[in-house]
Amino acid sequence: MKLKSIFGATLMAGMLLQSCGGGEETPAENKGAVTNNGETVIIEEEAPEDSYTFVPPSPLQIASIFKKAGLAYDASVLNDAANADSYTEKFQQTLNFGVYSSDLAYCVKSEKYDEAGQYLKTLKDISGKIGLETVFSDEDLLDRFNNNMGNQDSIVEILIYVQENTDDYIAQNGKVELSVVYYAGAWIEGMYFGAIAAKANPDNLDLGALISEQMTIGKSIEKGLVTLKSGDLDAEDLAASIAEIVSTFENFESVVALGEDAAYLDIYLTPEEIGTISDKIIALRTSIVE
Repeated sequence: MKLKSIFGATLMAGMLLQSCGGGEETPAENKGAVTNNGETVIIEEEAPEDSYTFVPPSPLQIASIFKKAGLAYDASVLNDAANADSYTEKFQQTLNFGVYSSDLAYCVKSEKYDEAGQYLKTLKDISGKIGLETVFSDEDLLDRFNNNMGNQDSIVEILIYVQENTDDYIAQNGKVELSVVYYAGAWIEGMYFGAIAAKANPDNLDLGALISEQMTIGKSIEKGLVTLKSGDLDAEDLAASIAEIVSTFENFESVVALGEDAAYLDIYLTPEEIGTISDKIIALRTSIVE
């Protein structure tokens, strides 16, 4: 199994695009690459059976995508940091490490720095339980974060530092399983933000289109979970849940009508379809944070 990530560069690119109000996307140069709103997913089409290559978006990118669609800050959608102590199984801890990563990004994008600081501390606490304590070994990390509140560029640089350290540590220590599960949690939480907003604004078809774009990433995450060789039943169950969401989407009339070659970027769901897919996303997210 092989996993690549390029969070640092894509994080900054996503921030620059948002600050400029958008920009032209550069065509992906890699075979089998899909680029959506600054995110690049690469699936090797003719790779060995046990090979899995995935370049996922960062939690900050996911938050940025839905922020562009008018996603207003709502503290009630966050997974309460106090819940972290209730996660006792490693799979659940890793999954919610991803959830809290997206919560942190959501707070930063909304300029809620006190709340963001709490989520950064929560990530540090969980990291020691799942074997990523080295990522947060810099004792000045929280101080640097607190001292730069109000300066989003500096805060983003700190998040990039944390993300790059996470990626490097995972790659150097062969912890691919952690990585796949962590990214699954981050993706589900980001989709949850979009689903809550879509339920509240069913006529905002842009939200439905953004959710549609994320299905490519969902399929890649599901493949990663299936590819894990640990025989982890939790991973299998999560993969099946994500596959159900993707399958529901692919069977919508709005999707089927566009044919097999439909590009997710072009798909605008009906309000009813948005409601259906949002309900499934919300149910999955609720099940992993309880």
